[in-house]
Amino acid sequence: MNVSVKFTRLICLASALFLNGITYGYAQFTKLSINTDVNILASDNHKYNAIIDEQAVSQAYRQEDTDSKIPESAKKDFNFLIVGDWGRNGAFHQQDVSNQMNTYSAAYNARFIISTGDNIYDNGVKGVNDKLWKTSFEDIYSGTALQKDWFVTLGNHDYRGLAQAEVDYTKVSKRWKLPARYYAITRSVSGKDSALFVFIDTSPFVHKYHEESGQYGDIDAQDTTAQLKWIDSTLKNSNAHWKMVFGHHPVYSAGTKHGGTPELLNSLNPILEKNKVEFFFCGHDHDLQHLKPAASAIDYIVSGAGSETRDAGFIDGLSKFSNGDSGFAMVSLKPDQASVYLISYTGQMLYQMNKKP
Repeated sequence: MNVSVKFTRLICLASALFLNGITYGYAQFTKLSINTDVNILASDNHKYNAIIDEQAVSQAYRQEDTDSKIPESAKKDFNFLIVGDWGRNGAFHQQDVSNQMNTYSAAYNARFIISTGDNIYDNGVKGVNDKLWKTSFEDIYSGTALQKDWFVTLGNHDYRGLAQAEVDYTKVSKRWKLPARYYAITRSVSGKDSALFVFIDTSPFVHKYHEESGQYGDIDAQDTTAQLKWIDSTLKNSNAHWKMVFGHHPVYSAGTKHGGTPELLNSLNPILEKNKVEFFFCGHDHDLQHLKPAASAIDYIVSGAGSETRDAGFIDGLSKFSNGDSGFAMVSLKPDQASVYLISYTGQMLYQMNKKP
C-alpha cells in the first residue's frame, strides 16, 4: 500500500556533535519538512508502521563512532564491493565513489566488484562501441585495484537503451561480466565453504515498464516465469554455505523515490525465503540502506548510491539504516560470519552489520 507521510529530515553537515551520549558525525542541522509517498509493502505476515519522524530520520543519519574503521582482520576475509546506479560520466560524486572503491579494494584485496544495475544513464548504450562505455565506465573506474571482474546486473535505465549490448560487452571488455541477463557463480570462501552469487534481471517483472514498452527496448520479450524457475532451481540445487541474490529493484526499500517493488515481493521473495537466502542486494533507490523484516531471516541491502543520490527515508520496524550519501558497499565473508559495510564517497564507513550463517 502507498502511505503518504510527512517527516522532518535532518541535513547534517561538518564537524562532530556529542549529544545524549552519542557522537554524531555532523554538526550543522537544517530542517526540511518534506511530503512524500513512501511505498510500504505488507503481507499477512509482515506489517509495518509508517512512522517516519524526526527521531527516526536522525537515527538514519546517525554515525555513532566517527572514527570507526573496518577491522584489520577483514583483510584476510573474502571481500567484494557492490555499487549501483552509477554511470554519469563521473558526475554527482561518481568519480569520488570510484576513488574510494579503489582505495578499499586495494586495502582489503576485493576479489571482484558487483553492479546492481542502472549502469549507464540516462538511456543505456546504443551498442558495444558507444562512447559512454569510455566516459562512464572505463575512464572512471580506472584505478589499479578496480581492474578485476565486474559482475553486472541490468537496471531499468539499461533497458531504455540496447540492453543486449551490455551483455555483448562481455566479449569486448576483460573485466565486464554479464554473460546473460541472469546467471550465477560460485566461489570458494575458505576451505570447503563456498558462496553462491545469483544475478537476476528484475526490470521485466515490473508491470509499468510493459505499459511503456516503447521506452524499454525488448523488455516484453523477457520470460519472467522461466527466470523464476531458474532462480528457484539454482538456489535449491546449491549446497553453498552462503547464498546471495543480486538485482536492480528492491523487494523492500524506504527510498523516497521508489520504495519496495510489489511484483518482487509477491513472486521473487517467497523463493528467497524458501531457499534460505541470507542476503538480497539491490539498487534503484539512490541511497544506502539496510532493511530487515522482523519475521524474515533475509537481510535486504540497497547499494544504489554510485553517483546521484536522493533523500533517504526510514520505515519504523523495517529500516535498520538509511543514508543519502553517494557511496558503495563492501562485503566480507568468512565461514562463521558475513559483514556488510556501507561506505561514503568520502571514505567514511557509515554503517556495519554482521550476520551468522
